[in-house]
Amino acid sequence: MQAEIEVRRDGETRRDTRRFAHRDGEVEPVGSDSLPGVVTDLSRSGFRMVVDEPLAPESVVWLKVGGYGPFMARVVWYDGTAIGCEFAGKLQSDVVGQLLEG
Repeated sequence: MQAEIEVRRDGETRRDTRRFAHRDGEVEPVGSDSLPGVVTDLSRSGFRMVVDEPLAPESVVWLKVGGYGPFMARVVWYDGTAIGCEFAGKLQSDVVGQLLEG
């Protein structure tokens, strides 16, 4: 998987608008079992998810939310409680809407 990652901090402009979410979902790291979590924000290019187990940056995961997915992504960061991931390819706007609305 090859992707261009742009690291940005709070207050900086993002490539895509992040939208608040509170959706149960799961991530499945390649070669491991699925991990449940809660997606707390979502954009066309990535997501933040609260998880109970650590995931190493650069890990490839598959996201499932509701009846949607899997969507391939890679872990960009883990802060002890949540992961930030970038999708392998941008999601269509209508797909983001479906994920947020359930």
